[in-house]
Amino acid sequence: MGFQVGARCCSAGELDEEGVRSVTDIPSGQPRVLIVEDEIELADLLEFNLRRQGYAVSIAHDGLEACRLIGSERPELILLDLLLPLLDGWEICRMVRSHHDEVIARVPIIMLSALGTAEDRIRGYDLGADLYLPKPYSIKEVLLKVRALIDQRRERLRLEQGMRSLQVLATRKDHWQLAMFHELRNQLTVISLMAEQLSQDAKDQRPAEMAGYAGQIVDNSQYLSTLAENYLFVRRAEGEALALPQEEVVLVKLLDEVLSLFRSVAEQRGCALKLNCPTDVTLSLHPAGVKIIVSTLLDNALKYSPDAAPVTLSAEQEQERVLIRVHNGGAKIPAAERGQIFQRFYRGSQARSQEPGSGLGLYMAKTLAHSMGGDLVLEDEVGAGTCFLLTLPLA
Repeated sequence: MGFQVGARCCSAGELDEEGVRSVTDIPSGQPRVLIVEDEIELADLLEFNLRRQGYAVSIAHDGLEACRLIGSERPELILLDLLLPLLDGWEICRMVRSHHDEVIARVPIIMLSALGTAEDRIRGYDLGADLYLPKPYSIKEVLLKVRALIDQRRERLRLEQGMRSLQVLATRKDHWQLAMFHELRNQLTVISLMAEQLSQDAKDQRPAEMAGYAGQIVDNSQYLSTLAENYLFVRRAEGEALALPQEEVVLVKLLDEVLSLFRSVAEQRGCALKLNCPTDVTLSLHPAGVKIIVSTLLDNALKYSPDAAPVTLSAEQEQERVLIRVHNGGAKIPAAERGQIFQRFYRGSQARSQEPGSGLGLYMAKTLAHSMGGDLVLEDEVGAGTCFLLTLPLA
């Protein structure tokens, strides 16, 4: 019954009013201390001395009130008496240490009790107390221990936050590596096709076509060079914890540059590439990231469209965001697979049967969209075909 009472008083619902904080949240301002003590004079004495030292203080005179304040006040340290009405300190300590919210579960606890035997102290430490001070205790000692435990807690949270930042950077690097390698493969495939066609045209002595394919190879090669330079900059920026560089770009120009990389492939497949985009939309973003996303979507659209089916790249501005759509005339993605297509290494039944691939393209595209403050989703379309929607902020 004690655990159920504690669960009700220190409920997740009460915590949700402020939002569940991660274990790396570092408190700022006055450290908050909760005094759980049924002796009013002793509680007032502790409060007076703690406030003189600059602490914010809350007081609970029974176990149930303590549970409520632990949930609502989220103290940085608890001074806990053991012989309390309604719910004793042993049970409060046990419930705190088993709490589902790790921030609460790891809050420092100093037990202050008239129970001073070795068995009592061992029981207290076994339940998770950080310190056990039998009564009568020195107020000065209590203040020193409070300061030391709060300082240790904040330092631990700073270290955890630093480790989390390093993990985020490492994950971001992995994402960019995968995206770059995926785009590298796409562009090398296009260059290979152009080179084969160039070789065939040389045999057939068609100089005009040869010049066109040679120009396409140059364009794609320059795009790969730009990607490599951007990738190196991104790695350097991530290592220094810098934001990705943003540029003011004209959207129609950026999209036309990406579309031009696929025109020769589309011609070979008999697919018409269409671009519908207003000419006055400008936005601030990392252009290489957008090019990788749109390139991935166009590559997929051409792979899975039937011959002669059009592929449309369109864009529009909606309030403070830009909507970019890539639509093809291929078969719809089965309903059972729609929720999985953005998962890492997932390849749908249509993809497995038609084209080789790694299952990373859409995963990487969505990841990059998120890194730029946007999103990538599969739209519900009426009629034939598949449509992906990329949403990006204007700034």
